[in-house]
Amino acid sequence: MHRIHFTSDDLARVRVAATLGPMAETLFSLTALRGRSGEATFGAWRRRARAGLDSRYAVLGAVLPPGGPSFDLANLAGPGRDFAESAENFLARSRHAVRAELDYYADHHGRVPAALAALVDSPAARRELLSRVESYHQAAVEPHWNRIQAHLAAERTRRGTIMLDQGVDGLLSTLHPDIRWAPPTLYIRNGDETPAELTLDGRGLLLVSSFFLRVPTVMYDPRSLTGGFLFYPAALGAEQAASVWTTGTSSSALAGLLGRTRAAILTAIADGVTGTGVLARRLDVSSAAVSQHTAVLREAGLITTLRHHGTVQHHPTPTGLALLDRPDTPHAGP
Repeated sequence: MHRIHFTSDDLARVRVAATLGPMAETLFSLTALRGRSGEATFGAWRRRARAGLDSRYAVLGAVLPPGGPSFDLANLAGPGRDFAESAENFLARSRHAVRAELDYYADHHGRVPAALAALVDSPAARRELLSRVESYHQAAVEPHWNRIQAHLAAERTRRGTIMLDQGVDGLLSTLHPDIRWAPPTLYIRNGDETPAELTLDGRGLLLVSSFFLRVPTVMYDPRSLTGGFLFYPAALGAEQAASVWTTGTSSSALAGLLGRTRAAILTAIADGVTGTGVLARRLDVSSAAVSQHTAVLREAGLITTLRHHGTVQHHPTPTGLALLDRPDTPHAGP
């Protein structure tokens, strides 16, 4: 049992995030990949993901060894809007921070695998680990990331509504059956992990929902100035999970609905290509053609257009993003 002790300052600094980003969720997915529970929610995904693994991914087993704590790469990498941002965070981490994680790992497992021990001093070893994690991410998580992110964003919105209606007390009381709020202490049932008494000392707590983690998990560094992280399982039913694993709107179906060029323009705008000239160059059509197609998309309510000092910027509407099966937010992090 973990016990997190709050002061009034800590309660004022409770925040809610949808996710730490794709790298963190990819690392959390290793727990679901190894486990056997949750067949209705993760079974189909688990079988497909396992089929793509080979000896190149053995290092992932070292990151998450059976029994005991993992090498906390998610904590070292921190929040990131995309995989690359978290990777850069990890590459910039000090030798001391990485060694501290490995010392904790060794205390619980007796030894540190050579592939992880080299992470302290070798940038090449860090890049190799990141390469393996990213390759796994691209195969197992990235195809579903837009829907996972949308699900976590909806979870954050739900938590925000609870906090508005019931305050922080209601928020902390309804996170998960394994989390119990008895002011001023939050009790987290942690399975076989070593129990801990955590004092936030006015730094607050960031609550982060997770798609893949099915038990609450605490990340806490008493030396950090930003407080702790509590990852809690986002509400996830079998039907919701099934909708995540299905593919999104196919490009051919979208082209059939909108026309090939308009579908490509809408997709490019959702990807962040907002200027008429850039769109024309990307799609190899004239600027006049882009203007005609964006006018149709705008009239259909799929994009909005802003004009400022002679420049034109197009942005997708929530309806346009929904049509593309994209989350209605560019970044759902802290």
